[in-house]
Parts: sequence; structure tokens; C-alpha cells
Amino acid sequence: MLLKLVFLSLFSNALMAYTFKDAVKIIEEHQSVNIMKKQAQSIAQEGSKQSSWGDPVFRVAAKNYPVDGLSDEKTPMTGLEFGIAQKIPLTTKYGNIDDAYRELSKSRSFEVENKKQELVKTFWEILIDIKKLNEEVSIISENINWIEGILKASKQLYRNGKITQQALLEIQIRKAELEASLSNKNYEVKEQNDRLGYLLDGQQGELEQKSIPWAFLNRTNKNIEDTKELSLKSMLDSKKALLNAAKLDYVPDLTISLGYTKRSNLDKNGDFVSAMVSFPLPFSDKKTSGYSQAIHEESSMKYQLENYNRLKKSEESRIKHQIEKVKNELNILNKKTLRFAENSKKISSKSYTLGDTSYIELLQSELKLQSLLLMRTNLKALLHKYQVTYKYLVGEKLYE
Repeated sequence: MLLKLVFLSLFSNALMAYTFKDAVKIIEEHQSVNIMKKQAQSIAQEGSKQSSWGDPVFRVAAKNYPVDGLSDEKTPMTGLEFGIAQKIPLTTKYGNIDDAYRELSKSRSFEVENKKQELVKTFWEILIDIKKLNEEVSIISENINWIEGILKASKQLYRNGKITQQALLEIQIRKAELEASLSNKNYEVKEQNDRLGYLLDGQQGELEQKSIPWAFLNRTNKNIEDTKELSLKSMLDSKKALLNAAKLDYVPDLTISLGYTKRSNLDKNGDFVSAMVSFPLPFSDKKTSGYSQAIHEESSMKYQLENYNRLKKSEESRIKHQIEKVKNELNILNKKTLRFAENSKKISSKSYTLGDTSYIELLQSELKLQSLLLMRTNLKALLHKYQVTYKYLVGEKLYE
């Protein structure tokens, strides 16, 4: 919390820039993370409570006083009894319960680490979306500049009678469409910045773009720790400990009581001392049902862990193929398709200004190139997201 306050004070000025690492440190102290930390601590304390033998019971009883006068001098059985009783287990049942809650708390702690990774993953996805939108803004802005030049040439061609008024209107409509698209993209950037505000607890400074380690996404990190898998394993260990406790619960706990009765010395025998041992008889369905429930919960947890590992293996393979697919598509797009589309647009523009090409062919070449450029931007963003997802899935750290 202190670290969080330091960063918030450092970044209180909206004009102050912050780095990628600064942002990650703030995210790791996010409120949703701290909530889970408190839950893990609460579970640990619950374990101490559930595994306790319980408090000894102190008892004071007035015994065998005559009804007619309540005198303590008329019967040798009359006296004031002081007693103490304590429940004592005959097995390690409570030790198993303590182990179960300790593993449950550990499982929750692993979930805390996984939550941090999940938030950093979201941070990466927002940065990827912002980068994609900024590139789209640049593409559309360049296209607006290009079409403004075409519009000037079109007005001259119209005055010379080489194109119709309809052609001039179509080009003007296209420019208006681009301007509307540019406006929408700028608002989408603002929306992504709003999402950043939640992750960074309202931080309003500007992120230093050079600090974003884009090259990190292409590197393999050997420091792998799948906190989600570790959480499930700890949960399974917790269920195993609870199953052992349920088995041992068939052996009842003893309650040992000791008593001392203070009499009024009516005879020469003096005061009384008493002792008692009691225990419940395990004939009800409570223990049987509890044991059966523990068996099912332990089996369910086993299947859940096995299912997670199978799904993880399948997803790893699927995302690898998706990464290869996007890389291959980008390679073809950069080396062939975009080059052809750029040449087509240049030829159409030159021919149009000479009056040799119709405005329809011109707009088609422009639309095609813009569509391909936006496709490349989208594919690059998609590749980055797949890379982030893969790192998160296998348990790689999402930052250096």
C-alpha cells in the first residue's frame, strides 16, 4: 500500500509521464488484488478456528439442596460443585483440518498471483488496442491528405469538363466518410484510456511509449510458473486433507470432566471429587454423509485438475498455430499484396489526373489499399494478443 501511495503521489500531475514498469507496479497493488489477499489471510485464520480443540468448559453447580429449606446442612449429598471439562481428540483429525485450510489459503495466494498476471495481460491488451488505433488514425489521416489532393485535381477536371458532377460528389462523400472514421477512431482511443484509468487507479499521466517492451513479446521466458495450476494442486491437497479428517471423524472425541464438590462437613467424609469421560456414538448419518461428501469433492478436484491440464495443452497448441497462421498471413501481405495495391493506387492516381481513369477505378484502388493497410494493422495487433495470451497460458511472466 505504501508503494502504491508513493506512485500515486509521484504521478499526481496529469502531465507527468510514467513508464511501463511503473504501471505494472501500480497494477500489482490493484484493489481487486488486495481483496483476494485479505481473503487468503481470512482462510488461514478460519483454519486455526476449525482445527482448535475448543475452549475448556468451567462449571459451577449447586447440588442436592433440600426443596423445603434449601439448607446446606441437612443432607450429606448437598454441596457446591466446581467442574472443568475439555474435549480431547483421539486422532489427528484436527491436524488434517488445519492442513486443509493451510492448503486452501495457499491456493488462494496462488490465485492472487494469477490475478496480477491477468491484470497485466489486460494492460497489454489495452496497449495493443491503443497502438492499433493510433496506426489506424495515421492510415486514415494519410488517406484524407491524399484524397484532398485528388479532390483539388477533380475540381480542375470538372472545370475542364473531363469528369461529371457526380464524380466530384462521390469523391467528396468519400472524404466525409474518412473524416467520420477518423473521428470514431479518436474516440475509441479515449475509451481505451478510460480502461487504463481503472487498471491504474485513476492515473492520468501519459505513458512513455518508448518504455513499452514490444520486443519482449517475441522472446521466450524460461522462468515459468503456472499459478493457476499451482492453485488447483493446492486445492486438491486441501480436499485430500479434508478426506483424511472425515475418515478419522468416525473415531469420536472424548470429553473429560473433573469436578470438586464443596460440602458443609455434615459427616467425616469431607468434600467430594468426581471424574467423567463421555463421547458421542457415531450412529447417525452425519459422519457417513460427511465422509461421502469429502470423497466426491476430492474426486471432483482431481478431475478439475486433469481437465485443466488437458485444456491447457490443447490451447497451447491452438494458439501456437494461430501465431504461425497470422505470421504467415502478414508475410504474404507485406511482401506481395500490399506492394501490388500500392502500385495500383499510384497508377490509378496518375491516370485519373490525366483523365484516363474513371473516379470509380480510383476510389476502388484507394479503398483496396486502405483495407489492406488496416488489415495489416489488425493482424499485427492480433499477433501481439496471441503472444500475450500464450505467455499467460503457459505461466510466463508478462514483464521483465
